[in-house]
Amino acid sequence: GSSTMRYKQIDRPSVLRSIVFIGVAAMVSVIFLQQQEIDRLRRLSDAQAEIVTQQQSWAITAVSHLELIKKYNIPYRYLEILARVSKEHDLDLEFMVGLMQVESSFRQNAVSNMDAYGLMQVRMITARELDPTIETFWQLYNPERNIRLGSEYFRRLLDRYHGDYRMAALAYNRGPTRLDGEILDNIDISDHYYRRILAAGSMD
Repeated sequence: GSSTMRYKQIDRPSVLRSIVFIGVAAMVSVIFLQQQEIDRLRRLSDAQAEIVTQQQSWAITAVSHLELIKKYNIPYRYLEILARVSKEHDLDLEFMVGLMQVESSFRQNAVSNMDAYGLMQVRMITARELDPTIETFWQLYNPERNIRLGSEYFRRLLDRYHGDYRMAALAYNRGPTRLDGEILDNIDISDHYYRRILAAGSMD
């Protein structure tokens, strides 16, 4: 009898420990599952927030583009390219739209008496300096290539004149060598071309 009693006395704490262990394990499991669910919901929430942010960004861009199309009457296919390229080169998109309107009135096959071609009126000497694969002026009538070359050239001028859009625009029109020479000779530089770009959106 005493051995049975001893057995029960020994066994009871063991059972209690087991119950406590199972209870703790169950609680830990619940907490773990709750944490997993919280993490899942957080990831879902973050993903949804990112989608909403993207949608807002797209909407803002779309509205901005519509305003530019309405203001400048620029064909969307050219605006889409110019928007991408301007972003790559950190250029003010509306200024570049104005520049393109002044240069070519958005005519893909425009050519000047200075042998400048296409939408951004790029000269062959400039095009070959930027892209040695250019062989013929016909290549400058390609909108994507022309816009890329014109924008890259403007970015170089903007860097040359320390971010001054006025000076970069005047150099784009005159050529930087001529402009620098006029500055050195204290020649009064006309702002007419730059003002035309700023006023481009209000042109008929």
